[in-house]
Amino acid sequence: MFVEARTRPVLAEVCRRLDMSDAGASLLRHHTNAVYAVDDMVVKIAPVEFGLERTHAVVAVVQWLAARGFPTVGLIPWLPQPLLIGEHAVTVWQRLDPAHDSPVTAAELGALLGELHALPAPPVDLPTLQPIDNIRRSLQRSTIISAEDRDLLLKHLESLATRWFEMGFPRGMSLIQSDPQTRNALRRFDGTPVLADWDGAAIGPREWDLATVAVHCRRFTQPAPAAFADFTAAYGWDVTSWQGFEDLCQLRELQMIATNARKSWPGTEAAAEVHRRIAGLRQGDRDFGQWQIL
Repeated sequence: MFVEARTRPVLAEVCRRLDMSDAGASLLRHHTNAVYAVDDMVVKIAPVEFGLERTHAVVAVVQWLAARGFPTVGLIPWLPQPLLIGEHAVTVWQRLDPAHDSPVTAAELGALLGELHALPAPPVDLPTLQPIDNIRRSLQRSTIISAEDRDLLLKHLESLATRWFEMGFPRGMSLIQSDPQTRNALRRFDGTPVLADWDGAAIGPREWDLATVAVHCRRFTQPAPAAFADFTAAYGWDVTSWQGFEDLCQLRELQMIATNARKSWPGTEAAAEVHRRIAGLRQGDRDFGQWQIL
């Protein structure tokens, strides 16, 4: 199991190599990755099943973005990365302002994505976004859903897959962050907003990033639903005017359910939230009832 007891020794080894103490390290998050804050650095630990090649690609993308002056969280520049420690791929990042009392707004996120989507494709071997395959694989690997729920979700996936392959994306393909949300945008100490968390970086339709923000505005308390209008104004194009928008939002929601179904363990709060989301889908929940963030 990918739990804190597994990653704490990895953190200790990272700190030993950096001639630092891990005594004051604080756990920021432990889900797909373990993320620890240590002094002015952030250590991100991923199981190698995430893919060491994938981690190399994330490092290359972030270095390319930083070289172009794009506002992104930066890697520690003097350390060759990623590190391979046992069965874990490790990256070490510059720590941004952890105490900033002004979260990145939806409008600022819109401006960041507009700038990102205007960039040329990076000279990095990135995957093409494949949500249908990813969702199917996550549902097959999940240990917390029943056969009945799996059948329900796969049936919903097949319906959306037909529409996915028929979609014409008016904004075209580019580098996408693939999970843009205000939690994945941080502030530097001077207040500048930057994008973070490039694990899902891919080449895909720009509309995917926009639908992701829309789903977060609808389903979670932060940002508020009305904030999507601010996001749209800052981005410069209203994705809701595109006829494929609602189908794409449904597919994005299904991916969020499936991914968390794969990552959650039985009996946990995360598993309970996944079951609650599936129950809403079964009941035809299209009124955008609130979800708990995972």
